[in-house]
Amino acid sequence: MHTTAQSWLPGGDTRTLSYFTPYPTFMASGHGCVITDVDGNDYLDFVNNMGSLIHGHAHPDLVAAASEQAALGTALGAPVELQIHHARILCDRIPSADLVRYTNSGTEATMLALRAARAATGRDLIVKIDGGYHGMHNDVNMLADMSDPAHAQAGLPATFPPIRIPRGVPRDVRNHVLLVRYNDLAQAGHLLALRSSRIAALIVEPMMGAAGCIPADPGYLCGLRALTHKHDILLILDECNTFRLGPLQTRYNVHPDLTITGKIIGGGLPLGAVGGRADIMARFDPSRDRPLWHTGAHVGNGLALRVGIAALEAYGPPEVSALNNLGEQLIRELPDAAREAGVRLQVTGIGSQAHLHWGDGQVRDADDSLTLRASSAELPELVHLELLNRGIFTSRRGIFTLSTPMTDEHVQAFVRALRGSQRREWVDWCDTGEGVEMGWYWSGVWGPR
Repeated sequence: MHTTAQSWLPGGDTRTLSYFTPYPTFMASGHGCVITDVDGNDYLDFVNNMGSLIHGHAHPDLVAAASEQAALGTALGAPVELQIHHARILCDRIPSADLVRYTNSGTEATMLALRAARAATGRDLIVKIDGGYHGMHNDVNMLADMSDPAHAQAGLPATFPPIRIPRGVPRDVRNHVLLVRYNDLAQAGHLLALRSSRIAALIVEPMMGAAGCIPADPGYLCGLRALTHKHDILLILDECNTFRLGPLQTRYNVHPDLTITGKIIGGGLPLGAVGGRADIMARFDPSRDRPLWHTGAHVGNGLALRVGIAALEAYGPPEVSALNNLGEQLIRELPDAAREAGVRLQVTGIGSQAHLHWGDGQVRDADDSLTLRASSAELPELVHLELLNRGIFTSRRGIFTLSTPMTDEHVQAFVRALRGSQRREWVDWCDTGEGVEMGWYWSGVWGPR
């Protein structure tokens, strides 16, 4: 199937994240927390479409909601009452959201939030965290290049991360976006003091997702809130990943100016949202003079909203707490299982979303995470494939999430699979007539041979 797909899709798929060697597994269906591939093999799904499926697959209430709404029309091209209902739920759960604006994805939501911040402040510069993932648009696709000081940020001291511009992103984006390290409040304070008159907003994840599920240090987010207040800069929290956890702004008691959310709010269908202060969000009001222009053929469509409402109604505070507790159990038990085999593994994350890191050393920012990954060579990919062979579907980079159909038995299945993978070895006998033993073992951070 992968070979056939390559005839019509570059690389045989339509998103880079799904690819792994020797070829990605093609899935056919999903029910609850189990997905089934085209060959009929079942897997416990700890990917959940990168955390967007809080109820796993084909939840009966969500299937019914989708069916009923499809019969009424998926996108009526006009305001619908479902927008009111869904927006009320979001504003109730996000303390900083007075009003909400819908998009089709988290990428669109961060793009819209940055535009609103620039319009509200009259400034152009954005500060983002090195390694922070906020979607695919140009303003958020800058990375640090610690290996090349020639990429230093113009006019800033060498202590700030040098910037690498990915291929396809205009080079002049470095004139509009600045980088600082995660969990480095002093560096953020230094930058804001240097450029405060030009900075519109600072955007940050309350827990870094793609960089390795790295939690914020105690006081870090509140410190950023104080700094942005001091310099009259907007604080944007990207809670696309972390909305499933609470959201985290309630846990850390931080009140941003704008909040981004997505993933689980659509119940498995594409949906993103920007919420925030009434005076900022009011700039989208088309009855005002010179409003911010924002539209889209599928923005706020009835199908995604109806299924999203069903998903959120089935994921209230008791369900959030129960799933986070189950996730914390897995975060504790996976390193314990590794230590039994002399393996150096640490797991970072909060509640129902976490990440595997192989080796020792702190993980406080993206550079720490990349350093550990580089020292592990091919090990993360090998572990990913071995877990796949044992019926556990995780992402190749090591991030995993839980869904509400999961129980303690599913968590223990993951632990058993990882424990079994750690001592995997095989022996074959070459037919040389002398019985020569051939074998290989995983080594490196797996400990002694």
